[in-house]
Amino acid sequence: MDISRKTDYALRMLAMLAEDRESLLSVRTAAEKVDVPYSFARSIQHGLVLAGIVESLRGVHGGMRLKVDPAQITIRQVVEAIQGPLVMNECTAPTADCARMGGCCYHPLWVGTQALVHDYLDSVTLDDVVNRRLSPAVDPKFADRDRFYEYVSCGEGCRAAE
Repeated sequence: MDISRKTDYALRMLAMLAEDRESLLSVRTAAEKVDVPYSFARSIQHGLVLAGIVESLRGVHGGMRLKVDPAQITIRQVVEAIQGPLVMNECTAPTADCARMGGCCYHPLWVGTQALVHDYLDSVTLDDVVNRRLSPAVDPKFADRDRFYEYVSCGEGCRAAE
C-alpha cells in the first residue's frame, strides 16, 4: 500500500479548499502553494471533479471549490478517488485472482490489515484533519482475536489453524 504523491497533493489542495469554503481557488494558485507543476495540479483537479468532490467554474474569475461538505468526506474516499482502491497486496484487490489465496497463510493477514486501514481512514474526515480534530477511531473488533473472522473472509485457509 502506498499513498501516492498525487494523492498527497490532492489532500493539500483539498485542505486549502476546506479552510476557505467561500472563495474560489484557482488551479494556478493551488499549484504554486502545493509546489507542483500547473499541468499536474490540473490533472488532480480533473480527478477530484470526476469523483464529485470539487466543482470547477470556468472564466477569468473561475476556479474550483468543494462540492461536498468536508465533514462528509472521509480520507479514504479522497485517497481512493485519486489512486483507486486502497489494497494491501495484489491478492486483496477487488479483482484479485491468485491461485494460492485459499491456502496461503498470509492472505488472512493482508485482508485483516486492509480492513483495519479502511476502518481507520473511514473514521477521519477532511474537516477533522483541516481543523486538527484528529481523533480517529477503530472498531474494537480489531483488538479482539476472537472476532478476526468477522472482517476476514478467507475460507478454509484461515480456519486451518483453529
